[in-house]
Amino acid sequence: MSGPANVEGSSESDADDLRVPLRPQLDPIPPAAVATESGIIGEPRPPLFDGFDDPAGGFRIAAIWLFGLLLSVAIAAWLTVFSASQATSEEVALPALERGVTSLTDLDALLDVQRDALAAQASADDTITLPGFPLRDVDVPTIAVTPDGTLDVIQLRDALLDRSARRIYTRGVAAFEGGEEIAVDTSVLSAAGGIKTLLNLLSSDNHSSASFWLWPLGATALALGALLLATGSGFGRLLTLGIAMVVGAAPVLIAGYALRLGLTMLAPDAGDPVVDEFVAIARQLTSLPIRNAMWTAGAGLAIVVPVAILNAMFENSVRRPQSGDAANDSAS
Repeated sequence: MSGPANVEGSSESDADDLRVPLRPQLDPIPPAAVATESGIIGEPRPPLFDGFDDPAGGFRIAAIWLFGLLLSVAIAAWLTVFSASQATSEEVALPALERGVTSLTDLDALLDVQRDALAAQASADDTITLPGFPLRDVDVPTIAVTPDGTLDVIQLRDALLDRSARRIYTRGVAAFEGGEEIAVDTSVLSAAGGIKTLLNLLSSDNHSSASFWLWPLGATALALGALLLATGSGFGRLLTLGIAMVVGAAPVLIAGYALRLGLTMLAPDAGDPVVDEFVAIARQLTSLPIRNAMWTAGAGLAIVVPVAILNAMFENSVRRPQSGDAANDSAS
């Protein structure tokens, strides 16, 4: 009788020794708090997103403000340089200069008056020179404007404008006959001074200078943005990034609209066809910084608005319930 009992007992103990837990023991989840008429029973669980957006310390807050301010300045500088690079590029500057040359030289009238003389010149010479045209070294090869053996005035006009615009693009007002003496000691607010300033601004040298600073400023803005994101926490880092983008775009946007308004209100000799044409050219160029700043500010707002909404939603979802004493006080 004792034998079988011992065998049975030993087998049960061996089975207990051989049991292996299938999964590690997990900490028990505390029961959720229950709100009753007399108060809250139980210990409230910690909020689901507790610690996701922890308040930053004093050093971190100062770093966030510093990086945010520097990023706004870098964005404003980059937008300014980027807009200047666009305005002075050949794709933008040459068509604007062609408009200016047409207005300044009255090219269409010169071609119309001298049509017969130009046709005779095309049949006799290898190059065509337009008498009375005030730009230097813009003679057109005859073969380029006589596709069927006779002078094509439209092609001649286009060739003269293209050559003139490129000369001004590389030399400024020095491309004109007596260009060194044009608008000497005149204010930029005068008609002659303003036209000279605009012609000199749309140059290849200015384009090279603006393009040189474009990449360093862009890299600086990217580095400051990365530092801002690394310094912040939770939703705050995205909010500060979006706000910095809006703040950086704001001065460029304001300056662009102020310049456009000033060109309209303060333009000298308003009503003069030449002045009106150059004012129109300058206003068209101001659309570049305005458009770039609006895109940047829009991108910043596209970050700020949804992040602010999500942040408000998470704050409401993790709001702690009132303690028992506070609940009783509010009920009474």
